[in-house]
Amino acid sequence: MKNDVFFNLKRLLATKELVIYFIQKILGCEYEGKVLAKSQLHFNYRPLFTLFLQTEIDNKNMLKIINQHLGLPEDISWPRNRKGRLRHPKSWTRKFLKKHYPENFISTFIWLRKLIFVHFEAMIDIPQNVFFLIKARKIPFSLSQIERAYTCGELLKKIKKYNTFKLITITTPKMVAPKEKVFKALDWQDLEKCLR
Repeated sequence: MKNDVFFNLKRLLATKELVIYFIQKILGCEYEGKVLAKSQLHFNYRPLFTLFLQTEIDNKNMLKIINQHLGLPEDISWPRNRKGRLRHPKSWTRKFLKKHYPENFISTFIWLRKLIFVHFEAMIDIPQNVFFLIKARKIPFSLSQIERAYTCGELLKKIKKYNTFKLITITTPKMVAPKEKVFKALDWQDLEKCLR
């Protein structure tokens, strides 16, 4: 089932021309073609986890931005190993966190851990302008999944200093989700004509 989703997404966004068509015609966004031609495409993507693995997230300014966004003290240090490197988020268990942080920070670090692992089926990145985060599967997502996806996008927007981002869902039936979170809810059946 998951392979079908990726296969269809890759067909839908197979060329720059199709990416531009998807953004302008299907999503109804009025970005110029020359701006959209600069797009970068990522499939099966965890943007915050990718940043973490690239150690970009170890940058003090970036940590400050994330801490501010999540309501943590700006200068609070994230979990580190004995060599001073950031510990992998998989190890941020409640038990581990309780040993190193006051109780009132534990739930925030657990929420951050969830955000780091938020997964998108595709991301269309228009450098320095906008990025489109696509959640796609056969059936609708839960509201908590949408909340995490949206919060992940908000955080990524601040870290990368983009103007905006847009969260797109593709499911069948079409998602019924908070309008302020999902920019466009699409139905796979509506997209069939683009996949032929």
